[in-house]
Amino acid sequence: MKIYTPKDFPLNFDTVVCIGSFDGIHKGHAVLFKETTSLAKKLNCVPVVVSFDPHPRLVLFPDKSFKLLTTLEEKVKLLKQQGMEHLVLLPFTPALAKVSPEVFVEEYLIDSLSVKGVVVGFNFRFGINRRGDVKYLEQLGKKYDFLVKSVDPVLIEGTVVSSTVIRQFLSIGDVEKANEFLGHPYLISGKVIKGAGRGRKLGFPTANLDVPEIKLIPAPGVYAVWVNLKGKRFKGALNIGTKPTFEEKELSIEVHLLNFKGELYEEFLELELVKRIRNELKFPSPEALKEQIKKDCFEIENFLEKAA
Repeated sequence: MKIYTPKDFPLNFDTVVCIGSFDGIHKGHAVLFKETTSLAKKLNCVPVVVSFDPHPRLVLFPDKSFKLLTTLEEKVKLLKQQGMEHLVLLPFTPALAKVSPEVFVEEYLIDSLSVKGVVVGFNFRFGINRRGDVKYLEQLGKKYDFLVKSVDPVLIEGTVVSSTVIRQFLSIGDVEKANEFLGHPYLISGKVIKGAGRGRKLGFPTANLDVPEIKLIPAPGVYAVWVNLKGKRFKGALNIGTKPTFEEKELSIEVHLLNFKGELYEEFLELELVKRIRNELKFPSPEALKEQIKKDCFEIENFLEKAA
């Protein structure tokens, strides 16, 4: 994927763009990307995703406990999977937030990106205080000679697919429903760091992941996951929680790779969350915990074998 920033402006080719934060890269976004590619083909232009870094809410509401569904690295990977090969990243700053809708169109879309078409969602807003909407964008399109196409919402069982709804599912650990709205497994990625080594003592060595603080972590519990490591895929049992059996308080994210032998320290793992197996529980003893982990791994092994 080619990634452009303002240092690359103006682009030397005509574009059809879709604009948004695209957190999660869900099924609603997928429709936008498809329409962008289709319109670009008709207009003989390059289809381009225009997004923001950091996410606008992190700048506009810094005191809110907002977490991302996708890190930038995960977003790039998922965009590639959607067939999008060009990404423009606009640094979102307080200054950009104060730009009027027309100035945004003139300076960024026309002067910088040579836009011939714009594809947006039905509820798209832009410019200072979100003053611009689809209707106003269409008016600017007539003024500056570019086409505007708005895309209707995607519904699943009567619910509009959105990043907000997906966050709600993850907050209760319902990754199966979240994945249905995403159109792909929810990802958690990170480097393996040193842990307390309790899993190894119990006979189930775990890799403790260092996950970016801004990443949304689902509700505590045990999850069936696929683990991607250096191009290989392993079944895994993921535990999210504070290890109440050992009376710890800090949240940890640790995964046991089934049928894996080797050292994982400082390796980068990507987890695909598939199903929540159970809640986080406090056990009367390490031995009782060990017996439960055996049951968890057996259940996860069978579930992923059938799901593969």
